[in-house]
Amino acid sequence: MRKSFVFDSANSFAAEFARCCREYKTLNIAVAWCGNPNQTLPYKLLEDFGGSVKAIVGIAFNHTHPDAIEWFINIDADIRIFRDDAELFHPKVYLFRDQHHYALFIGSSNLTYGGFYTNCETNCLIEGTASTETAKDIDSLEETLAKWHTPTFSFQPTTRWLKGYRQRYKTTAQKQQEQGIHTPSGAEEGISTASWLRQADWDIYYKKVVAGLKQHEREGEGYHDVLDAAAREVPIPWTTQYFQDIEKRRIIGGIKQYGWLGHVAASGQFRSLLANGTHKQWKSIVEAVNAISKLNPPIPWAKLKSHLDQLISLGPTMKVWGRLLCIVRPDLYCTVAAVSVRKNLSKTLGVPQSRFDGSEGYIQLIKLIHSSPWFNSKEPTNKTQAAIWKRRAAFLDAIFY
Repeated sequence: MRKSFVFDSANSFAAEFARCCREYKTLNIAVAWCGNPNQTLPYKLLEDFGGSVKAIVGIAFNHTHPDAIEWFINIDADIRIFRDDAELFHPKVYLFRDQHHYALFIGSSNLTYGGFYTNCETNCLIEGTASTETAKDIDSLEETLAKWHTPTFSFQPTTRWLKGYRQRYKTTAQKQQEQGIHTPSGAEEGISTASWLRQADWDIYYKKVVAGLKQHEREGEGYHDVLDAAAREVPIPWTTQYFQDIEKRRIIGGIKQYGWLGHVAASGQFRSLLANGTHKQWKSIVEAVNAISKLNPPIPWAKLKSHLDQLISLGPTMKVWGRLLCIVRPDLYCTVAAVSVRKNLSKTLGVPQSRFDGSEGYIQLIKLIHSSPWFNSKEPTNKTQAAIWKRRAAFLDAIFY
């Protein structure tokens, strides 16, 4: 029996590819070029693949990222490089096999983040039973792949060769940048670290949190300490009395040891509102915060927008109010107080950073978060991960700080 499917979107192709990674035993890859594995996806799919991997990769125009070649070496894949002096290597083939079945993906997607998730791509999946009349073309393809793995067409990358290729890759990239030449590899390098956010599962998200903490020499306990203090000292429901207590104002405004998730009281306007606001202004903050804290998924977006607009009418933007929502409901809302957070997430949403000043831009971000696989994952059994999972929206700051 043989079935075929045509995918006219990268996402549907990636989903079926992930399924085959779970179900098959071997994978034979032949691609024109590979992107940077630091983009995490689609390499995460191959990390989860428990079978053996053979790969032949093109390096025409020095487009394949050298880290991709090293990544294949590190997972003990049978990796070969197609010779530059042979024909121009341009296939995009992913052939899964087990003892009785095969699944062939063939089309336009290279092993890149764009090829699997963001580009306009078309691919075909042909899946069937091995050793039948209908599998003769698959047998023929395997013969071609085997031929490409011979010394006539390809070679195994050595440490010395990879060192030289790294330099050629770097030199080519610099020249193209100086000349204003836009290339696929350049576009891949330009992908924001936030771009994986729509597709990431919990494992990817948690790895990004850990990497972000390490990169900025921070500890997860710093975030937990602030959120614990908020839960303990300024619990829901809020009252106007909170604003008459210096320590509570420090927690709300992110002052001194509470600066994790943003020192929003650095804004003179908000600092004044906290310390010297009128009772009417404080009451407006309390009413909005308490109402928002009661909203649970699926969030009624119109109600959320109404409450956010009520807060914004007091003067400060969502750069301030987002932090308040974050310390009140760290499971649902993130802070956008830091410039780096707004910069990376604006690339993901394709909107200017200034859009996060208003309620519509902030809601667009929250909608993305709430629709992501990592957000909708089950609570992990590991205690450290579970603590972050319960505050997973807030911990975006650890990644993009």
